[in-house]
Amino acid sequence: MKLYHLLTFDRSLKVRWLANELDVAFEQITLDISKMAHLTPPFSDMNPYGLIPTIEKDNGQVLFEAAAICLDMCRSKGKSLINEEDIEFMQWLFFFASSLDALSGAIVSLKVFGENQGVRTLAERRLPPRLAAMEKHLAGQSYWYKNQFSLLDIFAWQNLAFLYVDGQLHNYPNLAAYVEKMANRPALAQLNPNGLLYGNNG
Repeated sequence: MKLYHLLTFDRSLKVRWLANELDVAFEQITLDISKMAHLTPPFSDMNPYGLIPTIEKDNGQVLFEAAAICLDMCRSKGKSLINEEDIEFMQWLFFFASSLDALSGAIVSLKVFGENQGVRTLAERRLPPRLAAMEKHLAGQSYWYKNQFSLLDIFAWQNLAFLYVDGQLHNYPNLAAYVEKMANRPALAQLNPNGLLYGNNG
């Protein structure tokens, strides 16, 4: 499997973490974002949508969108990490991959492209009710779904980690503790999550 990505902590982190959990070997190919390599040939010939992460499977199939890639990996190698028959499980997966991702992505964009008060105000107005509900959900449990590690934790963690870095979790001790604890999980620790959480490479 070939995995194409742009940055150390872009959405491909979810795929790389899951690959570590499942002991799936992959070739990591970092595209040059300064040259917009994800929007130009040869990558655009393979994925004209220009979306990251993208994988090219050993059978030649190309997949993009982290949720689709991770579901495919779990179906073949990690069925214990998913429950597609449970609509609640799928509800959370879609929430983390879309609704929460849009808000955490807006916060991340401020780090990458510079502060924009309009973007920040909109995101910070929408975050509190969602974070309060998530804080309540995690009370008394270590993992997101049935208190067992699952694909949902991988998706929840990256979104919450971006918010943690921005200081959005100060009033949500359960969420902050979850982010910190999950960073020590061996399969994630290999990817140096402290570089994201604390801005270091140690």
